Amino acid sequence: VLARLPVRSSFDDRYFNDPFQALPQDGYTKMFENMILNNPDITVRLNVDYFQVKENLPKHKLLVFTGPIDAFYASQGLPKLEYRSIFWEREYLEPKGGYHQEAWVVNHPGSHVGFTRISEYKHSPNQPPGVENLPGTIIYKEYSTDEGDPYYPVPNPRNQELYAKYQKFASEEPGVTFVGRLASYKYFNMDQAILNALELFDKLVEEGKLKTNE
Repeated sequence: VLARLPVRSSFDDRYFNDPFQALPQDGYTKMFENMILNNPDITVRLNVDYFQVKENLPKHKLLVFTGPIDAFYASQGLPKLEYRSIFWEREYLEPKGGYHQEAWVVNHPGSHVGFTRISEYKHSPNQPPGVENLPGTIIYKEYSTDEGDPYYPVPNPRNQELYAKYQKFASEEPGVTFVGRLASYKYFNMDQAILNALELFDKLVEEGKLKTNE
């Protein structure tokens, strides 16, 4: 974490040191709705295990795989890569003053509590007008765990060496491109994840593996 985030002893409340930092005006949900749900060429299937249905999918020249790379090569007999996951506890409170804490996100790195941070979305700048005057607030306590959906890679020497073996398989896999945090076994911030996807798109177009509508 300290390799990604600056440590400050000031009142600078920026998450990073980048001169320009922002969130999508209508949130990430709306951004993905515009990109995916409003595109007639895209079909979204939820609660589907790719490995159970892959033989029944439409014929394709290119597969872009964003899941765990070790799951894609489970048949190779290599050990699994390690991931950390998260679960949240939601609480509704009516504290004095209407807020539980002074900031949107407060980290709790000490071992005296089980959670790692508390998020209070009432602080979000895109809340509807008047929310700040309501007596109640909702907080989410975030817990780290090694069970559940894979969120964070664990880049210790053992996993890095193991990922290199999976990466070799991927480099020789015809018709498949691996992209994203799970497939790359690398932590991406949101801006980095979007840039990673855009750069991959440009590369595939340049190589003639994708065609644009222009």
